[in-house]
Amino acid sequence: MKILSDKVESRYEKHIKISDIGKDGQKIFAKKRVVLIGCGALGSNIANLMVRGGIGEILVVDRDVVELDNLHRQVLFSEKDIGRAKAEIAALKLRRINSDVKVKFLVKNVNSSNISEIADGYDLIFDGTDNIPVRMLINDFAIKENIPWIYGGVLGTGGMVMNILNGSPCLRCLIPEVSELGTVPTCETTGILNTVPAIAASFQVTEAMKILMGKSYLKGLLQFDVWSNDFTVHEFSQDPNCECCGKRNFTFLSEESEEQISILCDDSVQIILKRNGETDLEMIAKKIKGVENLKVNPFRLEFEADEKSVTIFKDGRIIVKGTNDPGVARSIYSKFFGL
Repeated sequence: MKILSDKVESRYEKHIKISDIGKDGQKIFAKKRVVLIGCGALGSNIANLMVRGGIGEILVVDRDVVELDNLHRQVLFSEKDIGRAKAEIAALKLRRINSDVKVKFLVKNVNSSNISEIADGYDLIFDGTDNIPVRMLINDFAIKENIPWIYGGVLGTGGMVMNILNGSPCLRCLIPEVSELGTVPTCETTGILNTVPAIAASFQVTEAMKILMGKSYLKGLLQFDVWSNDFTVHEFSQDPNCECCGKRNFTFLSEESEEQISILCDDSVQIILKRNGETDLEMIAKKIKGVENLKVNPFRLEFEADEKSVTIFKDGRIIVKGTNDPGVARSIYSKFFGL
């Protein structure tokens, strides 16, 4: 009996000719299931490559809609898709690319109450997100459930990729704590070269293929800057005092690590961050770019973006006026603060 059908062999002929993959490797890959959390710059490139490569099943999870400024780097979307849910549009296009791959999607905000329902039972988790708390949540879940996941981050002209498996350093070994509001640079404040997500995603997918096929994979953190042609792998050890992989305190899986989100009566959504200390409003005001009617005083910062009014208070409380959709409000806050 043939390992692969003639149709499949023809489609993946160039993969099969690679000695480290071959027919057996391609067959293994076709039986694997992955979940992709986030379908923006990284995620759209990851999904495209995984489906073209012949993964068995992919679940695409994203809470956002397509915007005009996404199009310079998010390869699955076009002008006709603006305003539509990224996960749904991605799934439609991915199914047209490869009808042999099972493509599923969810339009959801991943949090501690649903990550188990979403990601349990998959062979690997991809990080296609744009904020640290969700990555920490993925990290907690993946380490607890012994599921490999691949971290990826991009900004400006550079990026980072790291394979995270039980027994190796986890994300909290690298980033012990979540930064305070306004201190994390984002694409909105720093910009991003459109080639960078494609490069980082290519590394993430390549590493996923290695892991899923049982091959040797990258150890350590790959950091690169394409503008300066710098590619470096930083090797470091697992921290025995790490809250996640060392002490196995999965704090981001608990409700206590979540922000509080409330729908207000005046077409507004309030987000209360569970953080210590006060927010440096002046520092945030200096970093924010591409917004209108920016005002700051000792008590609050206000600006307008995406046809919404945003107010940030000294205690870290945020009100997004112009929507009663928590997902839209959460997306705006993540867009500007990377959290």
